[in-house]
Amino acid sequence: MNDKDEGDTGSEDFWSDEALNDKLAVEKGILGISIENSEGIVKCELEILNSKSLISDFSYFDHVVEASLEIKTGFLQINDCPFSNLVLEEKIEIGIYRVRVYFKNLESAYSENPEDFYKIEIWKDIFSDRKVLKRF
Repeated sequence: MNDKDEGDTGSEDFWSDEALNDKLAVEKGILGISIENSEGIVKCELEILNSKSLISDFSYFDHVVEASLEIKTGFLQINDCPFSNLVLEEKIEIGIYRVRVYFKNLESAYSENPEDFYKIEIWKDIFSDRKVLKRF
């Protein structure tokens, strides 16, 4: 997930040990979400909210992490990895956003039919560092 034309995943710090453990890499203008299954199958939902997420009970999810992302271009993009193909481009108001990622069914990620699921919520907020709200 990135601001169009922003972000560098080639940084040595992008996929640090901490980022891998937290399942979210963070650099200026870009976030990398760690997908659990090795099939490259991503079942995901994105919601752009008008205010902070109302979800406070994380018992339904295996892992929850959030970080800030600044959008300077007015476009939010989601690209696949490792090919960097554009999956989604959304026009969005310029500003600082909080991005929260919910991971679900991670135990099934390595089965023959992976059922892992990722929900992404984004809302305008002040900048703050990456924070794990529930650890898998």
